Amino acid sequence: MQIVTLDFETYFDDEYTLKKLSTEAYIRDSRFEALGLGVRFVNGELRYFPDPDEFLHHMREEPSKFAVLCHHAHFDGLILSHHYGVKPHAWLDTLSMARLLLGNHLSVSLDSLARHFGLSAKSVPYDLFRGRHWADLSLAAQREVANGCLHDVALTWDIFNKLAPSFPVEEYPVVDETIRMFTEPRLEADIDLLGKVWSEENERRRAGLADLGVSDSDLQSSDKFADLLRAAGVEPATKAGKNGPIYAFAKTDEFMKQLLEHDDERVALLAAARLGIKSTIDQTRAERLGWMSRRGSTMPVYLSYAAAHTTRWGGGDKVNWQNFRRVDKKSGKAYIRQAIKAPAEHVIIKADKSQVECRFLNMVAGQWDVIERFAKKEDPYVGIASKFYGRPITRSDEAERGVGKQLELSCGYGAGASTIVRTAARGTYGPPVKLTESEGLLARDLYRDTHPAVVQLWKQAGRIIAGLAGTTSPIRWGVLTVHSNAIILPNGCPLHYPELEYHRDVETGDEFWRYRTRHGWAKLYGGKLVENVIQALSRVDMSQTILRLRARGYRVSLMEHDALAIVARNDSQLDKHVEVVKAEMSRSPTWLPGIPLDCEVTVGERYG
Repeated sequence: MQIVTLDFETYFDDEYTLKKLSTEAYIRDSRFEALGLGVRFVNGELRYFPDPDEFLHHMREEPSKFAVLCHHAHFDGLILSHHYGVKPHAWLDTLSMARLLLGNHLSVSLDSLARHFGLSAKSVPYDLFRGRHWADLSLAAQREVANGCLHDVALTWDIFNKLAPSFPVEEYPVVDETIRMFTEPRLEADIDLLGKVWSEENERRRAGLADLGVSDSDLQSSDKFADLLRAAGVEPATKAGKNGPIYAFAKTDEFMKQLLEHDDERVALLAAARLGIKSTIDQTRAERLGWMSRRGSTMPVYLSYAAAHTTRWGGGDKVNWQNFRRVDKKSGKAYIRQAIKAPAEHVIIKADKSQVECRFLNMVAGQWDVIERFAKKEDPYVGIASKFYGRPITRSDEAERGVGKQLELSCGYGAGASTIVRTAARGTYGPPVKLTESEGLLARDLYRDTHPAVVQLWKQAGRIIAGLAGTTSPIRWGVLTVHSNAIILPNGCPLHYPELEYHRDVETGDEFWRYRTRHGWAKLYGGKLVENVIQALSRVDMSQTILRLRARGYRVSLMEHDALAIVARNDSQLDKHVEVVKAEMSRSPTWLPGIPLDCEVTVGERYG
């Protein structure tokens, strides 16, 4: 199989640009035009094709011969599939590789990677062809564009060879699968239902803002806005300012982005009002998906490989496919999930791993009584709920069982009393429940008393941090290997802790470990390290599940953190497909044999 390196140069102007449009919207726009294609052949030859089809017809006729390497393969890949009907045998992507190996705290643009590896910088003269078609350029200008493109192609190949020796072999098909969700989409949209979502959200927002009863001065004052958040059960985040900590209330702050997608509608509306946003997240997404479905019969699913610190996928291209609101069981409102549908004569098999983080946490910690309950398929929440309330709790006790569910699923990383109280009030795990601060303390202590092995794991993790900050030789920690500033997962992927240091805050006198992130410094302590590790192990389990399904002929069309969707023909083989998916989603990983995994599988024409 030949590895060819590709890079498209495309028409753009001040309005028609990737700075204003999503990748999908830019590529599937009627204004799209390829100015040419740069190719590096397997023998090292570089050639620029003003007419890309002069080369691409070979790949279209014999796709099994070609693996395509790009930097940001989502972009070039959608051009290949949408405009040229080319679907190569395999995808390689230096952007994805760099994000995993170097960490998401760094820029992994082609130019940044060139500087990182001491290579020559990008040289495409974008200003030379802004708003100009290929035929509008002089021969000298065409030559300059072609040479710049070929330089980027050579640069991509050189960067690939810098990254490849350290990139885990089993992750190549994971990258490929991620790219194909975008370049070979299968999901469709119910445009009428998306319109209904937009209208309902518009009305809900207007009514919600009226119910908030807050003034402009309440929203504009940082202190008053912080008090509003605290009243809603949210502790405001802070960031470093010129004269000390300030509230992280800017539109670009991660804290505010998370508030916009908060489970509590009041909190989301407060954030939107503070930022002056005139539509809800659901409205924006419904609108984008609607236009996306009009530009093509299917909707490309953009997921960013290794976007999260824990190596999990993240959203991208202005649509976060991993964070659509779930269907409201009480109102049955038409949320976006219901508008995502399978093609005609097909259904969506959706499989969701059950309590996966909780299972991994208790298995790694050795909390065997909890693991035994999972193995016996007993209700994992009623036991701790019964102890908290001092009486037998059953599934019919929705609120009380919800508290038990919250304790079992959300306290495994060291949640304190105030967090427990706020989470119960939001109703994240069942009907909203009002707990007093003393009840929150009792709930916290109950979890810790009934999960001593988990508490010991936090303490063990706290000791591991010192080795992570500067060990001279690798430390084996269960299924993990600890190096300086990185933990190696069972599949070879690194979990980065760059610039990890023990820090003393001059103003408060607090002392703690911290590491560098793309948003600044983050504290690290035992419970947080356990949370990172468990989420990372869950990601390894999910990616290896995807690979097993892929080996059996199944393609993933959409995935969330612990759930995936597969489009299958609605025929006599459907039951068999469901059984295969369920079996693979419930299979224990080879590096943690015996863990009792399970999943819930649903089948229907709609993703919701």
